[in-house]
Amino acid sequence: MTEVEIPEVTTSSDESTRIIEKSSKIITAYQHALIRLPSEGLKIVQLRPDGVISLGKFGSFEVNEILGFPFGQSFEILENLKVKPTKSISQLHDDGEAGENSDEAIEDVEKEKDELTKMFSNSAEHNQNIINIGSKIQKLSNEEIDELKKSGATSKIGQTIIEKMIAGHEGFEKKTIFSQQKYLKRKQQKFLRRFTVEYLGASQLLQYYIEKDIQRVLDMSEESLGLLMTYANIRPGGRYLVIDETGGVILYAMMERMKGQGSIVLVHDNEHPNIIALRHSDYPEESINSMIKTINWLQFVEPDNEKIDWEDATAEELEEMKPSKRAQYDRRSKRAHEINEVINIVQEGNFDALVSVSSLHMPTLLEHVLPTIGGSRPVVIYNQFKELLLETQHFLMSDKRVLAPSIFESRVRAYQTIPGRMHPLMTMRGFGGYVLWGTRVIPKESGVQAIGRGIIKRKREDTPSTEDEKSDKKPKEE
Repeated sequence: MTEVEIPEVTTSSDESTRIIEKSSKIITAYQHALIRLPSEGLKIVQLRPDGVISLGKFGSFEVNEILGFPFGQSFEILENLKVKPTKSISQLHDDGEAGENSDEAIEDVEKEKDELTKMFSNSAEHNQNIINIGSKIQKLSNEEIDELKKSGATSKIGQTIIEKMIAGHEGFEKKTIFSQQKYLKRKQQKFLRRFTVEYLGASQLLQYYIEKDIQRVLDMSEESLGLLMTYANIRPGGRYLVIDETGGVILYAMMERMKGQGSIVLVHDNEHPNIIALRHSDYPEESINSMIKTINWLQFVEPDNEKIDWEDATAEELEEMKPSKRAQYDRRSKRAHEINEVINIVQEGNFDALVSVSSLHMPTLLEHVLPTIGGSRPVVIYNQFKELLLETQHFLMSDKRVLAPSIFESRVRAYQTIPGRMHPLMTMRGFGGYVLWGTRVIPKESGVQAIGRGIIKRKREDTPSTEDEKSDKKPKEE
């Protein structure tokens, strides 16, 4: 394998934005990445130099083997923890690379294409001649497959097993080309030792949680996450009020869009906020702490009662303190200043948007939340159930502080394709949640006068005509 230069990684907060933008293209040491397995399973890993990553039955590899390659690159696991980059001809031409392995990679792709062409040379027009006799249709037994697996650890073992299974399948030639493609894909997912390294963006993180625990993200889909970020106008330098019950997935997506610039106030209902998803973020901890401020609902609703009366000790008093007392004083001082700071931010208000992904009863909370949102700013609320958003919509329509609250839903149908044929997947998720969006307005309480045709018409009706004026001027007969 060609040696690649491993870029250096720094963790200073001043360069955090530049690091994230750079590492979104190149696989770099110490960052987190998403591993997409042949079985379509997902795994999040941290790329520590000289470390070894295990992919279960697919094998293991050394981290140094993949550093320096672009994200989206696929690899094949070899023996002795080595990997081999695999590329298609189109990828080689698009990348414009011409390294030592280019000719070899093109030759490998051509060989695979020839092998596939031979496999699919004989096929049927339909599947009516296939008789379901279970495992008897496969001549290759499980014991023989296990022997093939033990015969070596090279990358060709998986392809060899697949070829022998197809050769030993009595009904393979009776399948249509489409059925043969599906059969081949299932076997590749099971036996090939290939994986793809992808950048861990907000979309990939959401995919990971959808697969592992979809209730953690309240059934949210990628399309709903995109609607949420777009309608809330998340951008660098913004100030946002956030309610996030997804463990920090929404915060992760916002920080990715804000590129480390701006501020977020997170409102939570526990003693400590649940932002566990940010452990996969490659921002330095000091950048996260300076960007995200947390406040609980009691402090938000009753700020005057929750503020901490604190006076800093003088230099003389600090010198007289014992080390244990000084450490205790520093902790209490830090906590008091943090709480008072975020309470002052909330009291100042004028946030650029409200972003809510929560199962809480929003009509009750909006009484306290809306006054902190600036005028002409978006109010965006996500919920997995439309009925709860309808209740919130009715509340906002009668409240008059949010203009035109509307509910949106987005669905994307997944398709499976082969050359010359395409049809939708037979099974897919039913829905991905709903998004309510409106614009915060500040109605004027008094002195509002409407103008328009109605006012002009009434004014004309109240004004006497010329003949009426003349008749009024005539002296009345006695």
